[in-house]
Amino acid sequence: MSVTELTQALVRIPSENPTGSEEKIGEFVAGWLKSVPGVEVITYEVRPGRPNVIGVLRGETREPGLAYLGHMDTVPRGEGWVHGPFDGTIDGGKLYGRGSTDMKGGLAAILVALKNAAASGRRPRKDFLVCATMDEEGTDMLGAVDLVKQGYVGRETMVVATEPTGLELLTAHKGVIWYEIVTRGKNAHAGNPQHGVDAIHGMAKVLAALKDRVAALPYDHPILGRPSVTYGKIEGGEKTNVVSDRCRVEVDMRLVPPMTIPSSADLLRQVTSEVTAGFPGLRAEFRQINIDRPPVETDPASPVIDGCKSAFAAVTGTKMKVAGFPAYTDAAIISAITGNPHCALFGPGRLEQAHTIDEFVSPAELETAAAVLTEAARRLIF
Repeated sequence: MSVTELTQALVRIPSENPTGSEEKIGEFVAGWLKSVPGVEVITYEVRPGRPNVIGVLRGETREPGLAYLGHMDTVPRGEGWVHGPFDGTIDGGKLYGRGSTDMKGGLAAILVALKNAAASGRRPRKDFLVCATMDEEGTDMLGAVDLVKQGYVGRETMVVATEPTGLELLTAHKGVIWYEIVTRGKNAHAGNPQHGVDAIHGMAKVLAALKDRVAALPYDHPILGRPSVTYGKIEGGEKTNVVSDRCRVEVDMRLVPPMTIPSSADLLRQVTSEVTAGFPGLRAEFRQINIDRPPVETDPASPVIDGCKSAFAAVTGTKMKVAGFPAYTDAAIISAITGNPHCALFGPGRLEQAHTIDEFVSPAELETAAAVLTEAARRLIF
């Protein structure tokens, strides 16, 4: 089965998060791995019906080795597909389907890389793991977090997650922090607004001030660029002719080094304090609503960088591009939890295709990714 055919098979197994589970695709991945001679297969549930699946090619020593990561879950299918979301159709040099680029194509590439390594007949110096994780699309990224808890990956493990990078090597992640802001005021008749405290108006001032403060920050990372803030959801008010007494907003902040999560909270605290001080009767509070996802970077001296670059050059005859990632991944959360400086991204597909209707990946990129990942493993641990 080629990497393209394997991607099609994976796409044809729905694994939507949060509307489904990874149970069926986990069974498929485990069965596929069990067919590869010399590979030890570990399957365990992180949550009921939601497994992590790990294929291991044991090394000569039990030192921390190499782990390739691919998540099994996808976002929900959505509506309006021209090509069926679970058909795995190839048309015009594109393989369509939910998760084709994010990231069942990447998962297929690492499965093939492990199979190629096993078929070489050589034993790696250190353990070579392929980890198919659950819940990467979830708020808590439970699968990757549990790999750390169970000791399968740690601070010294070389980690490559095959997210859609367009075959570039991504060595830095923006931090992702989500906040809920709530402003509280006082109801009144809209004909007598002076008797109320408009929570929506107060929220508007908070949001405008926060945008201005983030835009004025002095940070401009050479790979990741500038920090940003986005308002993803807003709720408030009861009726057109009633002064609102409550407004709620969900905020997405993207952080770049040297920013930290505590510094982002300090910024929000300053903004809410300043706005409420100038808005009599208004109260504002905020809380973090996701797990800590600080900005992380790969050590420039990490062998992962040189191994991937040299493998790419050997396979393609061209120089690998290096960039950063504006979102968060299993590799990033592992780096954040453990302090691991050897976590990077490389995979087929492009981020702009992720989560879209008629999502697709190029079969040509699938083939290149599998070849590069096979060669990188050879250079790093064989």
